[in-house]
Amino acid sequence: MFNKAIVIGGSIAGKLAAKALSTTFEEIIILEAGEEWNGIDTRKRVPQSNHPHVLLKGGEKAIEELFPNITNELIEAGSIINNFTRDLKWHQFGLWKQPFIGEVHMIQQSRLLLEWHIQKRINQISNITTQFGTLVEGLLVDGKLNKVCGVKAKCLETGTQEDIQADIVVDASGFGSKSIGWLREYDIEVQEEKVRIDLFYATRMFKLKENEKLDCCNMLMSPSFPDNPYGVLIQTIEDNRYFVTFSGYANEKAPQTDDEFYDFAENLSIPNVTGFLNKAEGITDIKTYKIPYQVRRRFDLVNNLPERLLVVGDAHCRFDPVFGQGVSVAAMEAYQLQLLLQDRKDLGKIFTQQFYKKTANIIQTPWEMTTTEISRHPQLKRELTIKQKFQLWYTKQIYQLSASDSDVYIRLVRVMNLIRSPFHLFHPKVLLAVLLKRKN
Repeated sequence: MFNKAIVIGGSIAGKLAAKALSTTFEEIIILEAGEEWNGIDTRKRVPQSNHPHVLLKGGEKAIEELFPNITNELIEAGSIINNFTRDLKWHQFGLWKQPFIGEVHMIQQSRLLLEWHIQKRINQISNITTQFGTLVEGLLVDGKLNKVCGVKAKCLETGTQEDIQADIVVDASGFGSKSIGWLREYDIEVQEEKVRIDLFYATRMFKLKENEKLDCCNMLMSPSFPDNPYGVLIQTIEDNRYFVTFSGYANEKAPQTDDEFYDFAENLSIPNVTGFLNKAEGITDIKTYKIPYQVRRRFDLVNNLPERLLVVGDAHCRFDPVFGQGVSVAAMEAYQLQLLLQDRKDLGKIFTQQFYKKTANIIQTPWEMTTTEISRHPQLKRELTIKQKFQLWYTKQIYQLSASDSDVYIRLVRVMNLIRSPFHLFHPKVLLAVLLKRKN
């Protein structure tokens, strides 16, 4: 057993990382700037709690490994079980995908319900404590800049500052993470890959009016650039409630009022959304959120990175949230951390390098999916490699084929859910279908 671990941030990523650490460290302290959370209201400092989230199958499996039986607990608490290819009405590149019963089942719920059940599990682990109202202001690094050995922290109530020593520091403080700046103070540079998206999304929660029914569990219209720059998701969550979320890129204007929300739906290329709105009544205000960039921080490429600093979640890589990958990637990073710690005798440089190599592999597929796709937008084009140009062309063929070819569709679903690599889409059967489509 190692002595002490510090986790910066009590986010979902932070909680999952703390659980991964709990079997090999005697003490784990989560340093959280916010207040203690009751699980009833959305957490302050977490604006994405007001919007839908998606737990992809790869993320669900990782969370179940970290917290055995939590999936059943979430279902008992009201999470919806859906069969991806049967229960999602999906419109993409002008085509509706034909539904069928496939093998990918998922559970869906509000982010609040998921996080609260994770929090309840964390509360049961005796060697994890959370120190609320604590802001981390820097890293403690040894004199030779070889390893991180703790953090500089400040109590927000009293202003008292203290140095907290630790054997390892995990930064799960979200996109606003200061780790890159702190490392720069020691002349250690971390490369950032930025892809501009200028995304908005606007969400309102609804309940169906009395005697009304929805003919599907979820409905998705994906942005299909350049012809259709907008997206919409209708998602069923616990307690017979529904999220409706609109999205747009390149600084499109987000709907702010009831009339604008309805007008936005009317101007979409499909009528299904206005049909739903006519059956439902809003039970929350419209919440909007903007993200200018997708950002990947390449700790895996830093040769002089001090050991024992691990960065996870949005602090490591922030994806386009429309693709719903963030929570799942954070869960897979945490599970990878747990695997790397098994039977570990030391936490030297090799351990840190292994962590970033493994998590870079986890990040690569969702990062390529989201950053390549945005390049279709006429206002967000950028210089592409030959490989990326091929990816743009090939994925469009896959998206279109998946509307009518169930084998292509289920392969796409497996890759999207982070349970198979993109090579799964290059099976000879799929390649043949693409070639035949091209001839036609």
